[in-house]
Parts: sequence; structure tokens; C-alpha cells
Amino acid sequence: MSIVRFGNTTSSRSSHDLVEEISRKVPRSEQIRILQDTFPAGRIHGKTFYIGSLLGDSGKSMKIDIDPASPNFMRGQDFNGGVGVGGIVKILMEGRGMKMAEIKNMFSDYLESVETQIVRDNGPVEHPIKQQYNINTPYDSEYVYTNADGEVLVSVRRYNVKDITGNPLLNNAGKPKKEFRPYVEGVPYSKFPDIRPLYNIPNILASERVIWVEGEKCADSLNGNGYTATCTIGGAGALTKKTSAQFDFSPLQNKEVILWPDNDTAGKRLADLIQDLALAAGAKSVTMLTPPMGKPEGWDASDAITEGFNIESFLNTKAKITKTNINLLDDSFSVARFDAEAPEQKFLIDGTFPLGVPIIFAAAGDAGKGMMTLDMGMKIASGKPMTTAFGGLIKEHGNVVIFTAEDDEAEMHRRIARLDPFQERLGYIHDLKVVPLPNVGGVFPIMSENHGEFSTSEEFEKIYEQILQMQNLKLIVFDPLASFVHADVNADPAAGAALTGLLAKIATETGASVLLCHHMTKIKEDAVIKTPEQARNLIRGTSALVDGVRSAFAVWQVDQVRAKKMCERLGVPFQRNTCFDGAVVKSNGPAIRNVRHFIRNMDTGLLTDKTEEISSMNTGTALEMKLDAMFQWISDCENRGEALTHMSGNNAVHRRSEDSDTPEILQGVSKSRLEQYVRELQDAGRITKYQLTATGGRVWLGATDGPMSRGEYEATTARDNV
Repeated sequence: MSIVRFGNTTSSRSSHDLVEEISRKVPRSEQIRILQDTFPAGRIHGKTFYIGSLLGDSGKSMKIDIDPASPNFMRGQDFNGGVGVGGIVKILMEGRGMKMAEIKNMFSDYLESVETQIVRDNGPVEHPIKQQYNINTPYDSEYVYTNADGEVLVSVRRYNVKDITGNPLLNNAGKPKKEFRPYVEGVPYSKFPDIRPLYNIPNILASERVIWVEGEKCADSLNGNGYTATCTIGGAGALTKKTSAQFDFSPLQNKEVILWPDNDTAGKRLADLIQDLALAAGAKSVTMLTPPMGKPEGWDASDAITEGFNIESFLNTKAKITKTNINLLDDSFSVARFDAEAPEQKFLIDGTFPLGVPIIFAAAGDAGKGMMTLDMGMKIASGKPMTTAFGGLIKEHGNVVIFTAEDDEAEMHRRIARLDPFQERLGYIHDLKVVPLPNVGGVFPIMSENHGEFSTSEEFEKIYEQILQMQNLKLIVFDPLASFVHADVNADPAAGAALTGLLAKIATETGASVLLCHHMTKIKEDAVIKTPEQARNLIRGTSALVDGVRSAFAVWQVDQVRAKKMCERLGVPFQRNTCFDGAVVKSNGPAIRNVRHFIRNMDTGLLTDKTEEISSMNTGTALEMKLDAMFQWISDCENRGEALTHMSGNNAVHRRSEDSDTPEILQGVSKSRLEQYVRELQDAGRITKYQLTATGGRVWLGATDGPMSRGEYEATTARDNV
């Protein structure tokens, strides 16, 4: 132990003791207030204060503990482990540029005014006052930034942080703590140049491909291995949207730029900003790499080279995002590039879901959307040939990811067990990831709106980095859309367009079909959907939502009368919510648009396609032949301008059945039976009734897509058909 005497002068009291006294005696609430005043761009979340850097930039690269009860109060560190905060004194020195004497005077009301005696341990100081650096301070290494002619623009010196005994201090990752200071010619103290250059400019200008990394050490590691690498001065804390105008990215013009961010949140955020700035500077293309899964926090290019990582393979990985500048003054977009054979349109489900596009699957509540998508995902992952889903043959097999926001682990387990009672899933060729979000912390948004701007969430970005590294990915499902999108896509066209743009980006980058389960607008209980066009119009959301995806499939419940007939013909007990129709209601390419008929399997709850079975039962029967003949007769009469009516007037079907144009199979059929055939065609959505004049009734029969439906009907000479 040693006794240290000090009074109200700095000469009689050590700097360390003064710092300790200020931290101890200034009320913690006052320290928090001063912290906020020093960094107005900072934000408080819980008991942590976030700021971009000690330069005052907005962001979350640095966090400071503001829990009054914490032993680490007013201490913190940036996410890279480089810059630390050791209390309110350092905050004032860094954030306001204050000297110790000024800080002491600022807190004079709280400090001792008379000479006092304290006792302290002689042990090492863990949080020393940061050294004040200048041009004469010894440094550990130096990185020189030059222009194209080799003239020095700025030099960056690295200082390894040491404790009072001279031993290096380590950050949380176990790496030595270090600090960097820039110096310009003729200035003795640390200072950034007015325009901040890129590192390694001469080699950038001589290369077509440039790799950006975070920090000079990483850049030199790559440069020493035959690549051309660069970085921005000051690391993650110096470059923000606010300071970006001070940085010069012009050397990247017409270059192919590859971004290799550090494996942490701050590195990814900085790389996102670099991507935008490089494109704005005229880069030909900018490719963002995603660090491989399993790499530790902060893993970077220098670590990769040290561990013998395959750099070339990583640079050519599929786990990357490329953005390209549009230049109409060169040949990059010339039609001449389309000289080879056009690529084949691949389908995930034959004639139903294209591969690698955004898709909406819409149905009313309780239809069983989740069960249908789960069944499809299991079959795609199984690798089994000749399996079907949604009424089509599965054409592609591979890995699948399903995010469900409403069904928990237990419910998903029950569903999977019903669909696969013999546990064949244990031998699937491919991987199926089922993520029940209620069991893993709740739902994350893939897109949110904030004051009219749309962006992805940090949670999704982290998961998406993992998705990009999944090989042979064929399907991604989000169920339901409303849980994953925190924006009003149902009313705001801009939100709908932003969402579909994001989905298209995900589909393009992953090569997978991205399917969103969505709801249809509720209709009156006595209302019936008869056509795919009606179903499309009932998908919730603005037109931008459906128009913006490449494919949309809808499922709707059939009316009770027709449902009973379907169940009777199939020998299935009738229950409500059993019979559904479905169809592709939107497609930007070739598709099978026929209406498909689904019956619920009472053992599994899955809607099963029975279209072929129903068709084979009906084809060739007297009933179906008569219904087809009645439809053709009604359609022919409409096209000739001699439309029929159901039961009234001289044009009623039972009166006109005596005419020579009546199909032979309908001649001699009773009045009640003919009228029943008309009702069945109406129930099936094949025909409907129209009104021809403002004062006339809705009595004229026509096909749902015939001339009357388009307002093109012209009456001719059929009795009173005028």
C-alpha cells in the first residue's frame, strides 16, 4: 500500500486519481446527461448508449454501458474491439477535445476542495488514461496513402495500447488493442486530410478488379498475395453517410469492386455504405461477399490468409450479391448479347411455380395454406421423382427453408408426422429447414417502413447471410406475409412495390423460388368465387403486390351445392371446408391455367388434387356430355347474337330446344332437366347471366369469357332477342 496526498491542484494529485474521483463523485445521472450532450447523434436502447464512433457519428458501432448499478458504468468498446471507452473523462477528451484541467474545472463542485488522504493499491491500472498522440510519439507501424504519382497524401500510424507496466492490452476477442492516428504533411498533431483518399491508389488505377477490405493490414495481406486491395481511412468509425462527402472513391471508376467485410455487424454496415458509394463513383460492378458460416466474430482477410483459407474460391463463391452500374454508352446492354440460345424457363412445379422467382400463394383463412406449402417443401427435399404438389409435377429437388410465424414447434411436428407417418424424412436426399418463429424469439420483419422509407431488418440480414451460403436452395417460404412485412402493402402501392422488389432480389441472388403465403379478402357468406379472375381480384393488397410477383396461385372454397356433388361422385363424406378450387391466377410466363379441384384429406388435413380423378369420372358420362353440349349451345348462340335465357320468354332453353340448332343429345330432354343443366353450368362458373339493356333484366345466358362479358355482344334476329 502507499499513501498518496493530493489537494485542489493537479500537481499534488495524479491524473489517474483525478479520473477515479470524477467517475466516483459526479452523479451518474449527470454523467449520462453529459454523454448525451456530447454525442447528440447517439441513441439509448435499454441500459446501453449507442454511437457510431467517438467522432460523434450516428450508428451503433460503439456501445457504452449506462447502467448506474453496473461496475462497468460509462465503459464500452466498438464492435471491432479497437477503440475503448474508459469513463466520462475519456468521453469528454475524445468527444469535446477537452484537456484534463478543463474537465477538472467542469466538475469542481463535486471534487475535494481541501487536501485529503486516500489509500490505493499499487497493482496495475486496467483502464489507463489514453495517451495523447502527436507526430513525435513512437508508433508500432505505419501505412502510407499516396496519389497516382506516389506523393504522400496522409500516413496512418498504429499504436498498440499498453497497460501501465508496458504489457499490451487485449480486446474481448483476445487480439491486441490498437489505436490509429492519421497525419498530414506539416501538421504535428493527428488530423485527417480534407479529402480522404483510398489506400493503394497507384495499383487500383492499374487493375481491373479491386478488393475492398476493412483496414490497411488486411489490404496489405491481400496485396502481398497477388491481389489488388484497398480500404478506407479510419475504419468503420470514420465513414458514415454524414461524412461520406469527405471521401474520394473516384479511383474505383470503371472497376470491378469486390467487398470483403469483417465478420461483424459494423463491418457489414460499412460495406453496405461502400457499395453505394462505389457505384455512385462509377464502379462497373460491386460484389458483396458474405463471410463463410462458422467463422469467428471479426474474422477478416488477414485472418483468412493466416489460416491458409482458399481466397480464390471465396472470391468466386455464390454467397455474394452483385450490383451493376447501368451504362448505355458501352455495349454491356446491347441486344447483340442475346446471340446464343435463350435459357430454358425452369419450373419448381411444372406449369405452376417457376423456379427462382417471387410467388404469392393466396387463400382464405383455414384453407390449409401452411399444410400445402409444408407438403410441397417435404417433397422437394425428399428427392423422390414423380411426386406432385399444387396439382403439378415437382420438377426440381433441393434444399428448402420454411419460416412460419404462427405455428409453433409442436404444431409443425404434428403436421410433419401426419404427412410422413413412416418417417421417410430421416432419409431425405436434401435438407429441409423448418423454423417455427414462436419458439426462437418471435417474428422478425423482412421489410419495415420508417417515415416512408423501406428497409430490411438487422435480424433478417443476419439470417439472409446464412441463406446465401446454402447450396442448391430451391424454395424459401414465409408464412404468412402479414407477419413478416411491417408496412401497409394492402393499401400503399409504394410498399407493395418495395416488397416485390425485395423478393425479386432474394430470388435472383439465391436462385430459389420465394413463396409468400397471403390472405384473400373476406367475402359474404352467400357469395361464391366462380373464376380465377375473381380469385385474383380478391387477393389482399394493392395491385402492385400481385403485379409485382412473377406468379400467383389462389385457392378458394366452392359453393356447398357443388361441393356435395363432388364428394358424392368421389365417395367422400361431405363436410364444410372440404372442397376447393385452385388455379394459377397470375403468371409472367407459360403456365397451366386450368382450374384444379382439391379435396381435403381427412387424415392429414392436406388439400389433395383430385382434378384428374373427377375429370375421368365425368368424361364420357351422359351427364357430362349433356352439360358440355349445353355449354357449347349457349356459347354458339351468344356468338351468333341469338342468346338464350334460362326459364323466361321465347328464348328460354326449353322453348329453343325445339329449334334445328339444338344439339341432338339435348333434344327430347324435359324442361326441368334442361333448366337444371343451366344451373349446374352456372355453379361451375362456366356461364353466367347478363343484362343487355338499362331497363331489361339479367336473364341472358353467356359464357363467362364470351362477348357479353366484354360488352361486345350484338343481337341479330333470334325472335325477341333485341
